[in-house]
Amino acid sequence: MNSKRRNRNEGILNSKKTGPIFIFLSSFLWSLSGIFTKSVAWNGVCLATLRGVIAFGCASILLRGKKIQLNRVKILCAICYFVQGVLFMCANKYTTAGNATVLQNMSPLYIILLNALINKTPPKKNEILVCLLLFLGVGLAFAGNIGGGAALGNIFAILSALFYAGVYFFSKQDGAEPLESLLIGNGCYLVLLPVFLTNQTVLHTSLHDWIFLLIFAFLTCFGAWYCFTIGIKYTSALQASFIALSEPVMAPLWTYLFLGEQISTLSFIGFAIVIITLLIYNVTAVKNNK
Repeated sequence: MNSKRRNRNEGILNSKKTGPIFIFLSSFLWSLSGIFTKSVAWNGVCLATLRGVIAFGCASILLRGKKIQLNRVKILCAICYFVQGVLFMCANKYTTAGNATVLQNMSPLYIILLNALINKTPPKKNEILVCLLLFLGVGLAFAGNIGGGAALGNIFAILSALFYAGVYFFSKQDGAEPLESLLIGNGCYLVLLPVFLTNQTVLHTSLHDWIFLLIFAFLTCFGAWYCFTIGIKYTSALQASFIALSEPVMAPLWTYLFLGEQISTLSFIGFAIVIITLLIYNVTAVKNNK
């Protein structure tokens, strides 16, 4: 009886119908990162380290007793997990949450490029059009917030997008195992522990802030990536990346509502182009799959 119930539950989780739902859940949790990073005085590296170490511990529990066999795809995916996490946290500290997420989510452009260069898969006409529109939206978002240190944050976000695309791309290659790559990638943060443990801001953090940080670190790193590892198995890399573009819709909303962070007119127009493009693409994809 228990075996039948377990199999039924696994069938519910592991299907093409629920895959996109888990990708969306991961996007929702990621969208909370802006609140997480901007509510405390920690720098981006320390924030990324805390999230990574917590995710490493959680992934270790899930994979306990399992023998992990390394291969090139798993390692490359793990590197992408690690690098995009550090860059994205740094981007959030310098630019607005909206800009950081919109610019990072230009990943479909990189995925199409990787598919063309590595898998020799030429992009479809509608994919080219979608990427051009996304590029326009990203360009406007960038132009709308370049003052002070925001330009540096925008650059961090664009670089993060490259490695973010790598996570999607390598997670769909033969030999990939997203949860194992999540473990390996977050294990890389252990190297940054000496920097984290000697940082004066970290050492003088209040108990209240520690509780806040631990909750958000768990949700925005392990919770989000765990949903991603389930969803990506049953969603194409490109479609998953487009679904994840719902994150730029939510991220600036949370920081505006809870932190009063403003959005420039150009950035708002850029966000709108990204959102509308995402909506049309997904409606079309659903109709084509019927």
